[in-house]
Amino acid sequence: MAAILFPPGPDSLHRFTRESLAGIEQRIAEEEARNAKEYQEDLGDVETPKSRADLEAGKQLPRIFGDIPPGLVGVPLEDIDPFYFQNKR
Repeated sequence: MAAILFPPGPDSLHRFTRESLAGIEQRIAEEEARNAKEYQEDLGDVETPKSRADLEAGKQLPRIFGDIPPGLVGVPLEDIDPFYFQNKR
C-alpha cells in the first residue's frame, strides 16, 4: 500500500469536518472490499508500516509544517500522519 504524503507547511493542516470523517470511512470500506477480493499472500519479512513518532499527540508539531494558521488554533484537525490517514478505524 502506497503511503499518502502530505506537503509540508501550514497548507497541509485542515479542519476536521464531517466530510473528513466520511472520506476516512469511505477509504476503509474500499480497503476492506479490496482485501475481500484479493488473494492475501505471505509477505515474509516485510516491515509493517508504523506511525511517525514526531507526530504523536501532545508533541510539538515539527518545524517543517510551519506556524499553524490562526483560524486552526484550538480546533480539531485532520490527521497528518500517513499511517493513520490510511489506517484510521
